[in-house]
Amino acid sequence: MKKQAFIIAILLSTATAFGQTRGIVTLDEAIQGAANQMVSELDKGSIIVYQFQSPDARLSDYVLKELFDNLVNSHRFIVLDRTAQKVIDAELNFQLKKSAGMMSDDSLASLTKRIGAEAIITGSLDDTGSEYRFRMRVIGTETTAVILSYVTSVNKNDRRIAAFSNLWPKTTGEKLGTGALNIILGLGSYLDGDISGGLTLTAGYLAAAGLFVIEAAVLDWDSPAVGVPATIGVALAGITLVYGFVRPFIYNRSPQMAALLDDTRLNIVPAADTFTGRNSIGVQLSYTLQF
Repeated sequence: MKKQAFIIAILLSTATAFGQTRGIVTLDEAIQGAANQMVSELDKGSIIVYQFQSPDARLSDYVLKELFDNLVNSHRFIVLDRTAQKVIDAELNFQLKKSAGMMSDDSLASLTKRIGAEAIITGSLDDTGSEYRFRMRVIGTETTAVILSYVTSVNKNDRRIAAFSNLWPKTTGEKLGTGALNIILGLGSYLDGDISGGLTLTAGYLAAAGLFVIEAAVLDWDSPAVGVPATIGVALAGITLVYGFVRPFIYNRSPQMAALLDDTRLNIVPAADTFTGRNSIGVQLSYTLQF
């Protein structure tokens, strides 16, 4: 009898452990699960996939697009598209300014009701330490009540989340570590997923090395330009070194700002000396704007 009770206890503990493991899903499975629950429990009507909060705007956009596609392909709802969302965004920005940045679910539901949506979908992804908590809720625009809530746990090692390299804000120590690795031709930025930053740093160090080579192997000792390439090379190497430590702080805080900096170019160009009239080497800073 004791032996049977022991076996039953082992089986129950195994089943519990298996159930806990199965309770943690991938991000794509979480999105699909939310869509399936909406399809099975919500009445037909117009619905808008509006807002998803996460530490990274690209991830939020990915979740919204995937959920949008799943709901459209279910052929159960009239899913309002991005143009409708832009109308809400414009009005929402106006309302937020009036309300000092705070807006209630009632106000948000009222806005979406104006464009014919019967329900609005919002969600979030939160880091709880051992896992990510994925939440979706559907709010009725008529009553502003939550009519459906979907919650699940997402694997901490989910490959889709890992693809967004700067998803979670890094600590100061991690950023400094990236900066230290950037001394090796921008290696830290490459490992951080910041390819543009890595290329910029690599180019900076290689350009500085090229100037030293010109100084040592190309110029004659009696040349009037002796010392100029080496001086510029030292300055360029120093700027690149400092930028290598600054770059992780910029990139992890705002990839958009980092992208703007990527359009700035440092060039070595011939320049006329206004005092002697001789040609020399100068540094040119250029910036590219795209329209």
